[in-house]
Amino acid sequence: MSSPEPSSHDSQARPASHGVRAFVRSAWILLAFQLAAAAAAVGVTGWAALQVQPLLAERDRLKKEIATDRALVSQLSADKARARAELAALEQRAAVLRKELQGARAATPVLSEAIRSFHAKNYADAIEKYDEAIALNPGDAYIQNLKSYSQFKTGDFIGASQTLARALQLNPDYEWGYFDLARYQCAAGSPQAALATLTEAARTRGDSIRSAVGFFLSKDGEFRRLCADIRDELEALAKPTAVG
Repeated sequence: MSSPEPSSHDSQARPASHGVRAFVRSAWILLAFQLAAAAAAVGVTGWAALQVQPLLAERDRLKKEIATDRALVSQLSADKARARAELAALEQRAAVLRKELQGARAATPVLSEAIRSFHAKNYADAIEKYDEAIALNPGDAYIQNLKSYSQFKTGDFIGASQTLARALQLNPDYEWGYFDLARYQCAAGSPQAALATLTEAARTRGDSIRSAVGFFLSKDGEFRRLCADIRDELEALAKPTAVG
C-alpha cells in the first residue's frame, strides 16, 4: 500500500510554521539579551552607588574640615588682632609709667623742700614749691593734694577746693580726698556743698566712704569743727546701708 502524497497545502504550511518558530526563538533570545542587559545595568548602577557613596561621605567630611579650619583661622586672626591691641595698650601704659617715674624722680627733691616749708608754716613758699613739683610730675594727685592743704592753711578755700578737685580727677580712688574737699567747702561757708560731695562719694564708692565719715567725725577735730552745721546729716550718712 503506497503512502499518500503530501498535498500542496501541507508543503506550504511547513515553511510557515518553521518561520514562526524561528521568529519566536529570536524574540526570546532578544528578550533574554534585554533582560541580561537590564540586569547588568542594575548591577552596574548598584556597583556605582557603592563606589560613589564613600566618595560622597569623604566629600562631606572634607567640607566639614574646611569649615572648621576656616573658623579656626578666623579665630586665630581675631586672637592675633586682640593680642596686638593688648600689646599696644601695654606699651602705651609702659610709656606713661616711664614718664611718670621720670617725673617722680625729678619732682622728689622739690617736693621734699615743699614739705619742709609746710611744716615750717611757710605756706606760700610751700605752694610755690608744690607748683614746681607739679610742673615736673603733673600726673601725681598726691602733690596736688598736698598743695591744696597749703592753700587751705593760707585761707584760700576756693583755690584749695579747685586744686583738690583736680587731684580727685587724676585719682578718684583717693577716698580721703573727698573729705578734704568737704573740709574746704565747709571752711568756705558751703556746708551743703560739702554734704553733697560726701553723699555722692558714698553713692559711687559705697560703705568705705560711710565708715570713713564716722572716723573723721570722731578723730579729726578740725573737720568736726568746720562741718559742725551738717554733723547730724553726716552721722546719718555714716550708717551702713540696709541689706535686702
